[in-house]
Parts: sequence; C-alpha cells; structure tokens
Amino acid sequence: MIRKILSLFLFIYTLLVSQTHFTIPQNVWRISINNENSTGKWKGHDGQNGWKDYIYRLDSTDYSITQEWKQNITSQTYLIEYGFTDKATFILNIPRLKKFEQTHSWTIANDTTQSSLDQLMGQYYPTTKSNYGMGNVTMGMKILLLGNPAWRGGQNKYSFYGGIDVTLPFGEKREKYNANDVDDTGMPNQFKQLPIGSGVTQWQIKAFGELYRKVWGRLININWSVNLSTFSREIINPSISFLWIENASADSISRAIGDAVLYEQGGQIFGAIHGQIELWPKRLFLTTGMDWMFSGRDQYFSKSETWDIWMVKHSNYDTRQTLSTQSLKINFLNVDPFLQIGPVPFEMEIGVRWFVPYLTYHTYGNTSAWIRISSYFQAW
Repeated sequence: MIRKILSLFLFIYTLLVSQTHFTIPQNVWRISINNENSTGKWKGHDGQNGWKDYIYRLDSTDYSITQEWKQNITSQTYLIEYGFTDKATFILNIPRLKKFEQTHSWTIANDTTQSSLDQLMGQYYPTTKSNYGMGNVTMGMKILLLGNPAWRGGQNKYSFYGGIDVTLPFGEKREKYNANDVDDTGMPNQFKQLPIGSGVTQWQIKAFGELYRKVWGRLININWSVNLSTFSREIINPSISFLWIENASADSISRAIGDAVLYEQGGQIFGAIHGQIELWPKRLFLTTGMDWMFSGRDQYFSKSETWDIWMVKHSNYDTRQTLSTQSLKINFLNVDPFLQIGPVPFEMEIGVRWFVPYLTYHTYGNTSAWIRISSYFQAW
C-alpha cells in the first residue's frame, strides 16, 4: 500500500514539471471533457463571405447569384488517453454535436420579378437546417521517438514524437434522394438534411514535438506539429442541385448523376506552432499560437462528367481549401498534493480560437470558445 501511495505521489509530482505533455506516464489514464461553441460564415475565393456572382441561365436569361452560409455548433467531446508505456500513449476521441445549425441566404441580380429562380432556390435550399448527434470518432497512438518529454525532464530539453490516427465516419451521412420521401410541403427530405459527416475514413500521420526551458524560474514551452491526412474513396449519396444545368427537375438531375457517386476528399496538410509560459508556478499556464490547414481538391466519379467537374471547381468556387486560425488559452492546474483543492486532481482549460482573415478560403471562418476539464488516474 505504501508503495502504491508513493507511486501515485511521484506521478502527480511529474505533472508539476509541465502542463503540456503529448504523452503521459505508463499506466496513467487522462480523461477529458471539452465543451465548445463555434460560429462562423463561409469564406469564398476572395476571403469574403459567401459564394459570389455565379452566373446561371434560366429561360434564356442570365442571372448572377450570390449565396452565403452561416453555421453554429455546440459540441461536447470526450477524450480518453492511456499510457501503455512512458513513450507510447493511446488516444480515443469521441465528439457529440449537441446543436448543429446552418442558415442559408442568397441574392439574385438581374431578376426584377424575383419569381422563377428565387422560387427554385427556396425549393432546393431551405434557409435553415439543423441536426445533432455523434460525430466522427478518432483513435490512434502517439510515440516518443527522441528526447525527453517536459514532464520527465532530463539533459535533453526537447522531445520529438510520431503518431498515426484513424478517423471513422460515425457522423450522420447524407441520405439518398427519393422523390417520394417528402415533407408536408412536398420538399424532398434530402434538401432539408444537414449531414454531420461526409462518410469517408481519414488516415493521419503526425510528427510533433516541444522545446522547453526554465527562465527566471518559469517554464517556457514551444510546441510544433505537422500532420498529413489522406481519405478513403467511398460511395456517397449525391447532393441534388439544379445550378449545374438548365434542367431544374430534381428527378432528371438524380438520373443524370446516378444512384451513387464515388467520392474522395482532397488530402490535407496541417501545421501548428504554439508558445506556452508558466505564469503562476504549479498553477497557471498561458498558451498562444497559430494553425494552418491546406487541402487538395476533392474528386467525384458519377454518371455525369460535367457534374463531376462542376462539383470540384467552378466560377468563384473551389474544393481546395485554406484555413488559418489563432488561439489563446489558459490552463489552471489542481494537481499539487500540497495545494490541491478537493479530493480529485484536475486541470481546467479555457480557450478561444478565431480564423485569420485573408488566409481562409473556401471553408468556414469560425470563431470558437471552449472549456475543458481533465483528470488523471493511476492504474497498477
């Protein structure tokens, strides 16, 4: 019993050396619950809101359409980590969307009557959609390859890690278009659906690390990461949109595309660098940093080559994405046995993240805030 108590004391003491650690000691569990609210608008080819000035011909008249989207997401994520060894940590990330809302608006130039085309837009694109449920689940491994993690210390004041993750498509996918599956107004239910996931599996290879030093009795960390992602090709249910052809019949569009479409999401490169400083010894850490994400173009394979090309790239629209964000967070530690409040050691994180204008294209520019509670448990 004394040995177990001493082991637990030594483990908790290591947490005082550094708040940020990518891996955790052997036989230790870290369980975190993260509550986050995110809101943002779709950023187009010029970094401004919306998809602008798309020309569509209807009844021998050209119309210029500008569309805008806004989303609001409230989520709760459960992160479970376990140290197989001091150098290898297993992770399981389970997100749950408590609220997922999207609003859609548009303006039509060269349409003085606001009749035919505006009615079509209203039929195919409801102004408000919502959903909730489980998101895509991620599991993987993080392995220390070189150096020493900050929680362990040592002569080498750096650490270098590798890792691999797989994200499985548990999120609700787009349902199949069915002309007979309609609501009370006659609108096909697919048009009203807001999918949570795309239905593809993501594989991610990661390299990341940290540099750390003590300056004036305060720990300073610089953390960096580079991730490469690839996605499986999967059969998906195509989204029915009349904007790629003059024929606005949903049934005709569905027949032209085919019952199922082979889809592959464009590969992604993600990079990040963050700096952290210990403000209050053993208690408070401040972290700030910047992330970048670049993705390649998606691919579609349907019965219509024209539709495949239109879905990937057309006037002022592209599935190639760029996203840049900045973040700021504060971590409060309650793990010191001599300073601990309450019977359970825990760590609380409060953070905000916001997109960087003119570095975000063809994706949502979100601003989010979160609070995260983590606790540590020793297993023998």
